[in-house]
Amino acid sequence: CTLNAAKVTDAVARLLGVDAAGLDALVADAPPGADGLVLVPYLDGERTPNRPDATGVLAGLRSDVTRAQLARAAVEGVVCGLLDGLDALGAHAPVDGGELWVVGGGARSAAYRQVLADLAGRPVRRSGIDEPVATGAAVQAAAVLHGRPVDEVRAAWSTITAETPRTEPAIDADRAAAIRAAYAARRDAT
Repeated sequence: CTLNAAKVTDAVARLLGVDAAGLDALVADAPPGADGLVLVPYLDGERTPNRPDATGVLAGLRSDVTRAQLARAAVEGVVCGLLDGLDALGAHAPVDGGELWVVGGGARSAAYRQVLADLAGRPVRRSGIDEPVATGAAVQAAAVLHGRPVDEVRAAWSTITAETPRTEPAIDADRAAAIRAAYAARRDAT
């Protein structure tokens, strides 16, 4: 669980004077790894790892830094933090290597989905419905209210669900590992 996801990229977008679509475009204009710029996005402390008093770190800053590099470093930093959480789960329970499903505000971002697919080395999907968490809660509540199995209620409501295309990894595993290692080195120094 992370404290620092979409609000980090929202803050960076605000600093860069762009909206979410503009941030996505900037991320696409920078190469994976943001030419060495790394953002550890602990803007409000962090839960995974447990560092409630941590602050953000921007490392690798040079005089020729671009807006695109900063945008990409922000998204990569958030994704690396999410993957830290997935790694922590995997240390305690099996985590299959299948698709990753994303929800929430950041899930609407093509840049987030691509960077996540790239750094996880796994396909990424998001739900085609606007509020999948609320829909899931409603399905569970309806199942309890009517005394029916959740799978049965979900199937009855299946007409309201839609899937989006998969986002496939677009960089090789060695490049992804190098990006995650650069992030981990900065994270561990905080």
